[in-house]
Amino acid sequence: MLIRKTAVSAVRVAFLLMLLTAPDANAQETQANADRAKNGGVMRSSRQIVTSSMFSPAVAEFLQRPLGSQLVTLNPNGSPQVTIMWFKYENGALLFTTTTDRIKFRNQQKNARASIAIMDPANMYKWVIVSGKLSVDNRDPAAFYRGLAEHYLDETGLAEWRKTAVMEKRTVLKLTPTQIRTMGFTP
Repeated sequence: MLIRKTAVSAVRVAFLLMLLTAPDANAQETQANADRAKNGGVMRSSRQIVTSSMFSPAVAEFLQRPLGSQLVTLNPNGSPQVTIMWFKYENGALLFTTTTDRIKFRNQQKNARASIAIMDPANMYKWVIVSGKLSVDNRDPAAFYRGLAEHYLDETGLAEWRKTAVMEKRTVLKLTPTQIRTMGFTP
């Protein structure tokens, strides 16, 4: 089971990197499928991948759930920096919290491009991948962090979280989408 989860994570990270580095991945995929079909080759699975710049109502509802996510920022040398994150969906953007001494915060100051993958834990073919630009949101970071913890944790988890939560140097990051890719949602 651990090997399967690791393999799925590696595939998601590779896909996120492709989105960060390829400005028009959907067009390339469409052309590749057309070339394969013309030459009698096998096309990709019939699972529909939807690309847009806005969240559909079904996706927005999905993002209200307390789901884990993988946030990818770019290190100065171009390599990926991947972090498992809590997030909040709000008004067409995704919000996170971190401290200003973390790598992802420093990365976003130098290169605001980022991607995030969110997968339904019950169905790996239902997912959302968002690419966009990170910016600092000026809301109260401690209050935001407490709200995220209350959304993600039960009472026992909250009690443990309160013992270790770091509130100093905390900030809120906002990911404004430039591209949204989804699978497993009814149009």
